[in-house]
Amino acid sequence: MPSLCYPFSRASYFFLLAIAMALLGCSDESASPAPGPDPVVYRSIQAESGTPCEGLPGCEGWVTRGDPKTGAAETLFRFKAGTVFAKHWHTSPEHVVGISGTMIWNVEGTGPHDVGAGDYLYYPSRAIHWGQCAPAADCVFFVYDDQAYDIHAAE
Repeated sequence: MPSLCYPFSRASYFFLLAIAMALLGCSDESASPAPGPDPVVYRSIQAESGTPCEGLPGCEGWVTRGDPKTGAAETLFRFKAGTVFAKHWHTSPEHVVGISGTMIWNVEGTGPHDVGAGDYLYYPSRAIHWGQCAPAADCVFFVYDDQAYDIHAAE
């Protein structure tokens, strides 16, 4: 039976001691992660105006990290409900995560793919794609480009 002065098992005691030391700043400084970039938070892009998307009418975007003109970047996009986007391709592969609404996405050779909240879509460099934001609601999605952003019309 544990005593009142030592109510935990020896392993639990050392585990709790390690947590307390970490919380009090008594940990090894070399184990601390290097500081990263400042966090970026967009509370509601629904109320804000973004930058019009090059070559994509009815679309606006917010760059959250990186510089799409020079290299890898992360961007939030919003398409108005019912907006159609024509066949095009990018030099960079794209990683897409749906946030709200449903985008009906076609990637040449596959699809269509309904990309809604929480869905992920990837397509490689130079993949021709096109689609439409479903008419029920605006479509908001996050895109990560590995390389500088460009857009090329496809026939």
